[in-house]
Amino acid sequence: MRLNECLNHASVPTLQRIAKSLHVACVPYSKLDILQSILEAWLDPDARKTMVHRWCADWDAAMRRIVLLPRHAFAREEMASLLAPYGDGPVDRALEAGWLYVHPDPATKFPLIVPEDVCQACHAHYVANWRSKVAMRSDDPPCVLDEEDAILADLETLVAYVRDHDVRLTTTGALYKRNLEQVMQLFKIEESLELPRWRFGYGKRTFAYPDRLALVYDFACDEGLLIEHDGRVEVDDARWHAWKSRLTVVKLRRLLRHYVISYRGPIPRLPDVLRLILRLGDDWLHLDSLYDLCLPFLNPFYYDSMSDVWRTRIVKMLVHLGIARLGSDAPECPPEWFQTTELGQELLSRGDEESTADLIERRPALVVQPNFELVVVSPDPRLEETLAPFVERIPSDGVRAYRVLAHTVAQGVRAGHDFDAWRACVARHALYGIPQNVDRMLVRWAEAARLELEAHDVEPGESWA
Repeated sequence: MRLNECLNHASVPTLQRIAKSLHVACVPYSKLDILQSILEAWLDPDARKTMVHRWCADWDAAMRRIVLLPRHAFAREEMASLLAPYGDGPVDRALEAGWLYVHPDPATKFPLIVPEDVCQACHAHYVANWRSKVAMRSDDPPCVLDEEDAILADLETLVAYVRDHDVRLTTTGALYKRNLEQVMQLFKIEESLELPRWRFGYGKRTFAYPDRLALVYDFACDEGLLIEHDGRVEVDDARWHAWKSRLTVVKLRRLLRHYVISYRGPIPRLPDVLRLILRLGDDWLHLDSLYDLCLPFLNPFYYDSMSDVWRTRIVKMLVHLGIARLGSDAPECPPEWFQTTELGQELLSRGDEESTADLIERRPALVVQPNFELVVVSPDPRLEETLAPFVERIPSDGVRAYRVLAHTVAQGVRAGHDFDAWRACVARHALYGIPQNVDRMLVRWAEAARLELEAHDVEPGESWA
């Protein structure tokens, strides 16, 4: 809906408050005169510029998010969440400010709307502002790193390797190091297999594999191309043949969607970053100034600083996905320039149109690792209180981590706590579920603890002292 339609459906008291907020002179008791006066002010370039500047200044953080979203209608709770930092009654004040309106259809599930032309004007204001803050260059840097669609070739290599070898999994559910080394030697893009101890949050198997391989392997499993069964990895030939018949752009779009879904837990504003990058076009942009521009959408995540999140989790992964390329002024210099590829512009645009990244926001609270460690991603005192009976705390700096073992499970069962309810709670809050090896042992330990209670004829909750 455009502004004139929204104004036409607004009540006289609403129009009066908008006219007062925008300092529009009119006959206050005539709906037609108020409506025409507001529209005349909007159609005047200078007055419209003043309105847009005021809206973007007064509601800056919220307006930045709104103009980047692919839709302009919102649930009341959603808008209240966006405007929460702006004090008491922010939705009512936004309705009076003249940029937010009530949808005329009372049956819609998105009752609040930002008019299309208002959103476009604010969008243009922000894009011009963003482009003015980013250093650009017109020529190509001497050294350019562009992986194009190498990730698809390496996915095919991984599937071919699994088909041609007897690939087994360790007790933690990971490939053996010998297999990893052989696969990495066959890949077009090689990564170091040396990993830090704490790795979680960026995909189900990020604990065991380097970033790019973890993304490829997780994607292959989620698509059903690879199947883990009874400690082995096998290829689903029917799904693989169907996958190979797809167009390259379709394959890369599915990989992009998988990346956004996997990474938006630790980086909730990742979709906003991608939309902002899309708005800046395909010019060569200086990495540091682009980082400064994206800072409002970034956050640290445990062992990753905001700079790590930007360089490693966003920029590096966009290069792996063929969406961006990097440039430097000499072979020995670190990358200084960033550019979205032509294919990247198409992928990001289609993702925006399809609301690929506009999924229901999920802030996972827990990651269960195959080594029986539970890491609390989003601190939640109630969840940690629920975990406590069956776990022990792991001393660590900056990471809220716990360990579940046979004796901690037995301790919880002896104390009379409901293990089945605890296990269901862990499964519900775990971002990637409970690994099979962990789940199997948890059930076995709980059963053993119950049998021990029965053998000693001790009622749950009694002291063993």
